[in-house]
Amino acid sequence: MAAEAERIVGDHLVKGVISVPHGIQQTLQQHGKGHLLLKENSRIKVIEGAKHNLPDADAQEAAEEIKQLASRLTEEDLLLVLISGGGSALLPAPIPPISLQEKLDVTRKLAAAGATIQELNTVRRALSFLKGGGLANFAHPAQVIALILSDVIGDPLDLIASGPTVPTEVWPEEVLSVLERYKLLNSVPSSVNDVLGRASPRESKDKSSTSGHVLNAVIGSNSLALKCAGLRARELGFRPVVLAPGSTLKDRYCHILNSNDH
Repeated sequence: MAAEAERIVGDHLVKGVISVPHGIQQTLQQHGKGHLLLKENSRIKVIEGAKHNLPDADAQEAAEEIKQLASRLTEEDLLLVLISGGGSALLPAPIPPISLQEKLDVTRKLAAAGATIQELNTVRRALSFLKGGGLANFAHPAQVIALILSDVIGDPLDLIASGPTVPTEVWPEEVLSVLERYKLLNSVPSSVNDVLGRASPRESKDKSSTSGHVLNAVIGSNSLALKCAGLRARELGFRPVVLAPGSTLKDRYCHILNSNDH
């Protein structure tokens, strides 16, 4: 995504930072896909992290650099954000004094207890600088355009990579309720209680100050892939019928009939 964006934007690109999975550059090279990588003279810095799809120090370093880049922007700037599934682990920025390990432990315990993805994201957003619209907030007053590849059924923007450019209200009481529901309220680190104790709901002014400066566009998803496959099938003389595009992953497919079929 970054390589193609740089090719299109050209000299208008001033600077960039991307956080990508550990080992991805070597993997692409080994499989003869080096053309997908950034050029050696790229203005975009690449940081690999989140080994085994878990937040780590390298991913946290990338998140900090991205936060700093966004924080320095002015109303004359435009921030292009490229988001895909897995972005949550690649953009960890816990609110001090919460450590990365403490935040990871809390989410692991919630997941093991059976928390839903919505509940997990509710907690992660409250403990993070960048999730739930935090990145867009740091970039204000710059214009923000987020191009998103969805890996979530129904393409809910706030759930894809935990929605770094989707302003979302976070209520400490709601987070505490989730922790209490799974009997974890008394076992979370003191740093988490500290952050929740001094937190207030994200001000509505934060939401209004960023929402008008942000455009979130899903440019790739299962639904879009099915639509394009159907259009191509029709060009080839077939009659495509998309069956259950939004229920479960196994149900998402395009049934193609020969144009002579009845």
